[in-house]
Amino acid sequence: MLGTALAASAEVSDRSVDLLRFPTVTVNELLPESGPEWRATLALFPTAKASVSVLESVCLLLLMKRSNATAVFEFGTYKGVSITQFALNLPADSRMFTLDLPESDASSRFPISIPKDAAIASEPGKGSLVPPDLKPRITFIARDSATFDAEPHAGQFDFVFVDGAHNAEYVRNDSEKGWRMLRPGGIITWHDCAVADPDVVRFLLGCPYKPTRIRDTSLAFAVKS
Repeated sequence: MLGTALAASAEVSDRSVDLLRFPTVTVNELLPESGPEWRATLALFPTAKASVSVLESVCLLLLMKRSNATAVFEFGTYKGVSITQFALNLPADSRMFTLDLPESDASSRFPISIPKDAAIASEPGKGSLVPPDLKPRITFIARDSATFDAEPHAGQFDFVFVDGAHNAEYVRNDSEKGWRMLRPGGIITWHDCAVADPDVVRFLLGCPYKPTRIRDTSLAFAVKS
């Protein structure tokens, strides 16, 4: 109990990363209020680390469904767990893009100062968990998101997932580019909205997008009006 209390107090002791400042919804509140049964397919990867949880995967699919997505863009491929969930549940004619640093050159415009992010950036096997039958449906972009030109893609995506480096420069870069790429009515979602990643929380609390946090996850999302 003491450990739980200390963890909870850490989340509110610094107002700049106070998660209680976000409006929140439950997973159940993401479900449609009416309509036909909707079935989702999940791919589970028991050995995958630094990735979305099973519950977060369900939330992402619910948000994707809510946005009627047929065009999806992801910042931060890593092993490919989340883009696999998207590919399994999007219509066959959907457009899916995922971006990460080239394996041959992990250098970046902005310094990646967080050790876990630096390790992931230089780790081989980007997208290696994506099943072979799904890979042809996905466009893999090997590029630093800081040099990626979002303007040709402005307003073209229904759903954007931001899960790249967690330092302030990349969170802002990926979020602002993702927002521009999103169509009106589309949804942008961030992973790692948690005290352990303070730059993500600080950006989301200060940004104009009015994000909502999903309880019991590290996800936050916003709808573009």
